[in-house]
Amino acid sequence: MTLDQLLDKVPPELRPVAAKYGPALVAMTAEQFAAWLDLLIQGKTFEAWQQVMAKLDDAGLLAEWQDVGASWDTANAANADRLSLQREAALAVLKVLLGGALAMVGL
Repeated sequence: MTLDQLLDKVPPELRPVAAKYGPALVAMTAEQFAAWLDLLIQGKTFEAWQQVMAKLDDAGLLAEWQDVGASWDTANAANADRLSLQREAALAVLKVLLGGALAMVGL
């Protein structure tokens, strides 16, 4: 498939995106494209798009993508820590409430 054939099959509003990333996708063999789709299906989106960006002429785009991915990893870790703290706080409140309830019934 050529890039023009790909662009013909893409809705008009998505053609700028297809024009930018399409050359990397069109350059893939059928096996590479199947492996790329498998990454997407497995939820390995970052790895899949990193492969596409590595095939583009714009090396700065790949570096920017990696920077954004690193910031997402940092944010995800911070969110996980915050959720863990919330769970611990909720568990502590429930333990106090349970202790109070048990004391009220004489246990």
